[in-house]
Amino acid sequence: MSNALNVDNGRRLAGWTAIAAAVLGLLTVILFACSMGGDLSVVYQPAVFLSLPASAHSMFHAAMVADSQGFYLAFLLIGGYLWSVLRAEHGALIDMAALCIVTYALLGVAGASVLFASVAPLAAMHAAGDLAVKAATEASWLAIATATQQGLWLMEGPVMGFWGLVMGKAMSASGMPYGRLLMVVGALYASVFVVGVLQLWAVAEVIQTAFLVLLPLWALLTGIALLRQPAN
Repeated sequence: MSNALNVDNGRRLAGWTAIAAAVLGLLTVILFACSMGGDLSVVYQPAVFLSLPASAHSMFHAAMVADSQGFYLAFLLIGGYLWSVLRAEHGALIDMAALCIVTYALLGVAGASVLFASVAPLAAMHAAGDLAVKAATEASWLAIATATQQGLWLMEGPVMGFWGLVMGKAMSASGMPYGRLLMVVGALYASVFVVGVLQLWAVAEVIQTAFLVLLPLWALLTGIALLRQPAN
């Protein structure tokens, strides 16, 4: 009885976490876009980005907080639950996938944290400084934004790709819903890594847009399915 209760509590926690992840994921995309007036390329235009009003930088800060919680830390709980219910049946691959989702979360939070911490001081220095200071802060921001989005976040591709493909296949094999959707998400993450390595950034942005929509959708549908599942 105690074990069944623990499983049900874990399922409900994972379900609500997945729904919260979906909401925060959508909020991340909205805040990120609004902070730059809908032109996401502004993040790579440091003279423009650092000159944005304080309200835009505040929205960017909020986007990074939502990003770290919705796209990353929430998946430690979701991934932990799926690992616990699928590892007995599917073995070592599920253990490997669990390590991948932890790595994914660490990479994602690291990137979001660096961007979160860098915006305010660089924007303040840029606003108050002379031409030399402006040039230095612009170079610093461009280096940080590029290293984060085309470095740290690019490296999410292999680990999230592996987790999505392995966990999605295991979910489908065990009769859990939306496993195939997760496999699609995993394939998209892996694809972004490949095209990013090939420096095809325009293609990468299109693929990224797809998984930024599909991952929260998967989380929402999975969370609802877990909450609707009868208690043991």
